[in-house]
Amino acid sequence: MGPPDVSKFQERKRAVRWKRLTTSLPEKARAPGRYVQGGAEQGPPLEVCLPPHHSALNLLPEVRATALALFVELGIPWHASADGGPSNHLLSSQVQCVNALGQMVSDPGRVVRAFGGVIGTAEVLEIEPGRFLTFEYIGDHDYFSEAPTGRRTRGSMCTSVDAAFLHRTSAGVTELVLIEWKYTEAYLLRDPEPAKDETRRRRYEPAILELDCPVRADLLAFVDLLDEPLYQLMRQQLLASALERDRAHGADVVRVLHVHPAANLAYQASLHRPSQQALGHTVDAAWSSLLRRPDRFAVLDSEHFLDPAVTSQEYVARYGDLLDDHA
Repeated sequence: MGPPDVSKFQERKRAVRWKRLTTSLPEKARAPGRYVQGGAEQGPPLEVCLPPHHSALNLLPEVRATALALFVELGIPWHASADGGPSNHLLSSQVQCVNALGQMVSDPGRVVRAFGGVIGTAEVLEIEPGRFLTFEYIGDHDYFSEAPTGRRTRGSMCTSVDAAFLHRTSAGVTELVLIEWKYTEAYLLRDPEPAKDETRRRRYEPAILELDCPVRADLLAFVDLLDEPLYQLMRQQLLASALERDRAHGADVVRVLHVHPAANLAYQASLHRPSQQALGHTVDAAWSSLLRRPDRFAVLDSEHFLDPAVTSQEYVARYGDLLDDHA
């Protein structure tokens, strides 16, 4: 029997349980909150949301101050920001990513413990002055003319990855690792958007048609690459290839590392066209089959981070099954 499906229903129950039992929240933060989206509160109060004015507490204590300061310094907007801080929804994948990786900004030892056995991390190098890991990374150049005004915002309206770090592997290779983090995401078949699709074609198809493109244009029509999650994977792989070509940060190799729950079956089933399904039965399999260099893409089960030596005891309590209902 395979692992249980990681569904929004299951994870909502886990999150509400943590909210009720954790000692890291003040009593007022345990109240239901209305979900904030687009800067406004939506719908009725939900147990799976914190009260908006307590949204900063969605970040665990060990990462909170560092993450809030870093996002301000780098001008990174929080997804579905509430009260200027992170989302107040407990199932935010951006929040989970920061909760898992936030301590690694200043602690290279945690990066080694997290990734050493997976991608051979032997030594962690600074990716930005004073930082061994950073968030919402976009690189130094606008390779795809995504910012008509010439100014890009990390994590918004341009190709970004949730986190990135630079390391030297046990084989002596300097590698830039681009991390994309998923939690309970799943994707439906999208409706055509002719105007936006034309912009996407203008930005990304020239790179797709290059002979050394990392994505095989002969296996899937460009329009079928515009469905999520393939669209995001395509842009991130194109970014990785451009960064590797330019030897960004002195890296010999740039790899995309996709972190998500192996048991999120709905995500893996987010292939809705026969042309996509012919490439593989899961998103991971289909995407790997599209790559000229499959070694430039890797997958890591987010359960790997349910280890206090990598994250924290509170992280394990929140996203695992550490809390006891009868405590």
